[in-house]
Amino acid sequence: MTGRTALRVNDHHVLQLPPELTPEAVRAQCEKMLASDLFSRSERMSRFLRFTVEQSLAGNAANLKEYLIGVEVFDKPETLDPRLDPIVRVEAGRLRAKLREYYDTEGREDPILIHFPPRSYVPSFERRNIPALEPLPQLNTRKASEPGSPPAIAVLPFTDMSRSRDQEYFCDGLTEEIICTLSKLNPLRVVSRTSSFQFKGKADDIRHIGEQLNVNTVLEGSVRRDEKKIRITVQLVDTSDGYHLWSETFDRLVEDDILGLQHEISIAVAARLKESLNLTCGVVQ
Repeated sequence: MTGRTALRVNDHHVLQLPPELTPEAVRAQCEKMLASDLFSRSERMSRFLRFTVEQSLAGNAANLKEYLIGVEVFDKPETLDPRLDPIVRVEAGRLRAKLREYYDTEGREDPILIHFPPRSYVPSFERRNIPALEPLPQLNTRKASEPGSPPAIAVLPFTDMSRSRDQEYFCDGLTEEIICTLSKLNPLRVVSRTSSFQFKGKADDIRHIGEQLNVNTVLEGSVRRDEKKIRITVQLVDTSDGYHLWSETFDRLVEDDILGLQHEISIAVAARLKESLNLTCGVVQ
């Protein structure tokens, strides 16, 4: 289909992404949903959503049947008979209801819709037409979007998505490290830590945040950690329309040098941002 991104499954085009909707943007939307209050309290629903989204984007949508989901998501034995155990059908109904609730509440302004058609375990991805929001007053008279203005960015506090929710200290330290590193990228203007941290734990619309902080872009992210590994997901968002410009995932082994890890990630983010915004300065190591 012209103008759509096709992901191949068993040599057949079965998943069509709408124009300008990339797999990275879909993954970023999924991570945002999983960090919400609705999904963060439900581990099984989160596993169900993440597994089906990732399998679809990986080209394995044709394999998303009751048996596979039951074994991989709900830890059922390999002897599972879906005709006798309806757990996947029941949980799919709950997941559809939870997705509707999310988009009616926390996700009402999200630009990407993830939903499951009836009697299907393959998620569908669509762009949404979001009504324009009422503009909020600017904090200063010079707009970041004015011609000749240097690019401006705000780094929002990273979200702790670890199962035990014990990574707040690491998230705050990582956010501050990234702010410090980005502030060395001239002519980039970086919002101060104090201004960015006022949005910690809040589900404000990115466009509102852009208006309030007078920035072109917002950097947000999440942290997930188990005993030996840590995964850091970072997204750069355009505040004019709320769409993702890029997203990046960093997987690292957890070591004693937490400060070194935070610095390493901040340097990697700065390098990626420098490339994205076409900045001419170097990245401080």
